[in-house]
Amino acid sequence: MRPRTIGREPLRAGGLSTRTLLVCGALAAVQTVVSASVSAVTPGLAAMMPPAYALVAALHTIMPFLARLLTGAPWTATITSAITGVLVWPFSAVGPLMMFVFLAAGLAFDLALRRPGAPTRRRLAAAAVSAGVALFLVSLPVFSPAHLVPGILAATLAGRLLGEGVAVVVASALVKGLRRVGVRSH
Repeated sequence: MRPRTIGREPLRAGGLSTRTLLVCGALAAVQTVVSASVSAVTPGLAAMMPPAYALVAALHTIMPFLARLLTGAPWTATITSAITGVLVWPFSAVGPLMMFVFLAAGLAFDLALRRPGAPTRRRLAAAAVSAGVALFLVSLPVFSPAHLVPGILAATLAGRLLGEGVAVVVASALVKGLRRVGVRSH
Protein backbone atom coordinates (compact mmCIF):
# COMPACT_ATOMS: atom_id res chain seq x y z
CA MET A 1 0.00 0.00 0.00
CA ARG A 2 1.40 3.39 -1.04
CA PRO A 3 1.42 6.19 1.53
CA ARG A 4 -1.05 9.01 0.95
CA THR A 5 0.57 12.11 -0.47
CA ILE A 6 0.03 15.82 -0.92
CA GLY A 7 1.86 16.80 -4.08
CA ARG A 8 5.01 14.71 -3.95
CA GLU A 9 5.35 14.82 -0.17
CA PRO A 10 4.26 11.74 1.84
CA LEU A 11 1.88 12.61 4.65
CA ARG A 12 3.38 12.07 8.08
CA ALA A 13 1.64 11.73 11.39
CA GLY A 14 3.25 15.00 12.50
CA GLY A 15 2.96 16.86 9.20
CA LEU A 16 5.97 17.50 6.95
CA SER A 17 8.96 15.19 6.87
CA THR A 18 12.18 16.05 8.65
CA ARG A 19 13.93 16.17 5.28
CA THR A 20 11.49 18.80 4.02
CA LEU A 21 11.91 20.89 7.15
CA LEU A 22 15.71 20.65 6.81
CA VAL A 23 15.44 21.86 3.21
CA CYS A 24 13.35 24.81 4.46
CA GLY A 25 15.95 25.59 7.12
CA ALA A 26 18.87 25.38 4.69
CA LEU A 27 17.16 27.61 2.14
CA ALA A 28 16.19 30.05 4.90
CA ALA A 29 19.85 30.27 5.91
CA VAL A 30 20.81 31.12 2.32
CA GLN A 31 17.96 33.64 2.15
CA THR A 32 19.13 35.21 5.40
CA VAL A 33 22.60 35.84 3.95
CA VAL A 34 21.04 37.37 0.81
CA SER A 35 18.57 39.48 2.79
CA ALA A 36 21.17 40.67 5.30
CA SER A 37 23.49 41.58 2.42
CA VAL A 38 20.96 43.89 0.78
CA SER A 39 19.48 45.23 4.02
CA ALA A 40 22.03 48.05 4.14
CA VAL A 41 20.76 49.47 0.85
CA THR A 42 17.07 48.62 0.75
CA PRO A 43 15.72 50.99 3.44
CA GLY A 44 17.22 54.00 1.67
CA LEU A 45 16.00 52.76 -1.68
CA ALA A 46 12.49 52.24 -0.26
CA ALA A 47 12.44 55.77 1.11
CA MET A 48 13.76 57.37 -2.09
CA MET A 49 12.24 55.25 -4.88
CA PRO A 50 9.58 52.70 -3.85
CA PRO A 51 9.21 51.28 -7.40
CA ALA A 52 12.93 50.47 -7.58
CA TYR A 53 12.80 49.00 -4.08
CA ALA A 54 9.88 46.80 -5.14
CA LEU A 55 12.06 45.23 -7.82
CA VAL A 56 15.11 44.75 -5.57
CA ALA A 57 12.98 43.39 -2.70
CA ALA A 58 12.08 40.37 -4.84
CA LEU A 59 15.46 39.00 -3.75
CA HIS A 60 13.80 38.29 -0.38
CA THR A 61 11.39 35.72 -1.84
CA ILE A 62 13.55 33.53 -4.07
CA MET A 63 14.48 30.91 -1.47
CA PRO A 64 10.97 30.56 0.01
CA PHE A 65 9.64 30.09 -3.53
CA LEU A 66 12.43 27.60 -4.20
CA ALA A 67 11.49 25.66 -1.06
CA ARG A 68 7.91 25.25 -2.26
CA LEU A 69 8.88 24.33 -5.81
CA LEU A 70 11.73 22.00 -4.87
CA THR A 71 9.89 20.06 -2.19
CA GLY A 72 6.41 20.15 -3.69
CA ALA A 73 5.17 20.23 -0.09
CA PRO A 74 2.45 22.56 1.15
CA TRP A 75 3.32 25.55 3.33
CA THR A 76 7.07 25.31 2.74
CA ALA A 77 7.31 28.86 1.37
CA THR A 78 5.64 30.09 4.56
CA ILE A 79 7.88 27.96 6.80
CA THR A 80 11.01 29.09 4.96
CA SER A 81 9.85 32.71 5.16
CA ALA A 82 9.21 32.40 8.91
CA ILE A 83 12.65 30.91 9.56
CA THR A 84 14.23 33.63 7.43
CA GLY A 85 12.32 36.30 9.35
CA VAL A 86 13.59 34.97 12.68
CA LEU A 87 17.17 34.82 11.37
CA VAL A 88 17.08 38.27 9.69
CA TRP A 89 15.49 39.99 12.68
CA PRO A 90 18.81 40.78 14.46
CA PHE A 91 20.42 42.09 11.24
CA SER A 92 17.72 44.57 10.36
CA ALA A 93 16.65 47.79 12.01
CA VAL A 94 13.11 46.86 11.01
CA GLY A 95 13.35 43.19 12.05
CA PRO A 96 9.77 42.67 13.26
CA LEU A 97 8.44 44.36 10.13
CA MET A 98 10.63 42.11 7.96
CA MET A 99 9.13 39.04 9.63
CA PHE A 100 5.64 40.23 8.74
CA VAL A 101 6.66 41.03 5.14
CA PHE A 102 8.39 37.67 4.63
CA LEU A 103 5.38 35.82 6.03
CA ALA A 104 2.95 37.75 3.83
CA ALA A 105 4.86 36.77 0.68
CA GLY A 106 5.31 33.12 1.66
CA LEU A 107 1.71 32.72 2.76
CA ALA A 108 0.33 34.32 -0.41
CA PHE A 109 2.55 32.08 -2.55
CA ASP A 110 1.54 28.93 -0.65
CA LEU A 111 -2.15 29.79 -0.73
CA ALA A 112 -2.03 30.27 -4.49
CA LEU A 113 -0.39 26.84 -4.86
CA ARG A 114 -2.53 25.03 -2.29
CA ARG A 115 -3.92 22.49 -4.77
CA PRO A 116 -1.87 19.26 -4.85
CA GLY A 117 0.34 18.43 -7.79
CA ALA A 118 3.10 20.10 -9.72
CA PRO A 119 2.16 23.72 -10.44
CA THR A 120 1.57 24.74 -14.03
CA ARG A 121 2.98 27.96 -15.46
CA ARG A 122 -0.42 29.55 -15.02
CA ARG A 123 -0.53 28.60 -11.32
CA LEU A 124 3.03 29.84 -10.84
CA ALA A 125 2.10 33.15 -12.47
CA ALA A 126 -0.94 33.42 -10.19
CA ALA A 127 1.26 32.64 -7.17
CA ALA A 128 3.72 35.36 -8.20
CA VAL A 129 0.88 37.85 -8.65
CA SER A 130 -0.55 36.86 -5.24
CA ALA A 131 2.81 37.41 -3.56
CA GLY A 132 3.33 40.71 -5.40
CA VAL A 133 -0.08 42.06 -4.41
CA ALA A 134 0.38 40.93 -0.79
CA LEU A 135 3.78 42.63 -0.62
CA PHE A 136 2.37 45.79 -2.16
CA LEU A 137 -0.47 45.89 0.37
CA VAL A 138 1.77 45.34 3.41
CA SER A 139 4.11 48.08 2.19
CA LEU A 140 1.40 50.74 1.91
CA PRO A 141 1.38 51.68 5.63
CA VAL A 142 5.07 52.63 5.52
CA PHE A 143 4.84 54.81 2.40
CA SER A 144 5.58 58.46 2.95
CA PRO A 145 2.71 60.84 2.14
CA ALA A 146 4.75 62.15 -0.82
CA HIS A 147 4.75 58.67 -2.35
CA LEU A 148 1.02 58.06 -1.92
CA VAL A 149 0.24 59.37 -5.39
CA PRO A 150 -1.27 57.32 -8.23
CA GLY A 151 1.85 57.27 -10.44
CA ILE A 152 4.20 56.05 -7.72
CA LEU A 153 1.65 53.59 -6.36
CA ALA A 154 1.04 52.11 -9.83
CA ALA A 155 4.78 51.90 -10.55
CA THR A 156 5.40 50.26 -7.17
CA LEU A 157 2.68 47.68 -7.76
CA ALA A 158 4.12 47.00 -11.22
CA GLY A 159 7.57 46.64 -9.63
CA ARG A 160 6.22 44.17 -7.08
CA LEU A 161 4.48 42.11 -9.76
CA LEU A 162 7.50 42.12 -12.07
CA GLY A 163 9.90 41.40 -9.20
CA GLU A 164 7.89 38.45 -7.90
CA GLY A 165 7.52 37.14 -11.44
CA VAL A 166 11.29 37.22 -11.81
CA ALA A 167 11.67 35.55 -8.38
CA VAL A 168 9.45 32.67 -9.55
CA VAL A 169 11.44 32.33 -12.79
CA VAL A 170 14.73 32.29 -10.84
CA ALA A 171 13.37 29.77 -8.31
CA SER A 172 12.10 27.55 -11.16
CA ALA A 173 15.47 27.72 -12.91
CA LEU A 174 17.21 26.81 -9.65
CA VAL A 175 14.92 23.79 -9.24
CA LYS A 176 15.77 22.62 -12.77
CA GLY A 177 19.48 23.13 -12.13
CA LEU A 178 19.39 21.33 -8.80
CA ARG A 179 17.49 18.40 -10.28
CA ARG A 180 19.87 18.26 -13.24
CA VAL A 181 22.79 17.74 -10.86
CA GLY A 182 20.89 15.11 -8.89
CA VAL A 183 19.48 17.04 -5.93
CA ARG A 184 16.17 15.59 -4.83
CA SER A 185 14.20 16.78 -1.84
CA HIS A 186 11.86 13.85 -1.52
